[in-house]
Amino acid sequence: MLVNKNLKILVNLLCGLLVLLKFLSYLNGNIEFYFFIFWSTPIISFLFFLNKLSIKSFQSFSFILLIYFLSSSLRVFGIKPMIYDLLEIITIVILFIVCIMAPKLIRKNM
Repeated sequence: MLVNKNLKILVNLLCGLLVLLKFLSYLNGNIEFYFFIFWSTPIISFLFFLNKLSIKSFQSFSFILLIYFLSSSLRVFGIKPMIYDLLEIITIVILFIVCIMAPKLIRKNM
């Protein structure tokens, strides 16, 4: 049960870090406020299901993270990459790995 609690904490921290990095990009003027809201809405809505440790929610969220990865990689490998975009893509990759491995941990600790 301790592993499930640590998984919840890790997912919440990584999702919070993603939203914070995107907010810092907004403050720097790299993105518009509407894009920030549009981008952070799926993360915030999935947090409820991720905290319930639903296996299907982790699988669905992994798909959303793939889309975020593709959009972030376009910005990072563009003409002038920003440090927040680089940190964002690293966080997305870490969160994706956690979300892929989470169902196995959840099943193991049921």
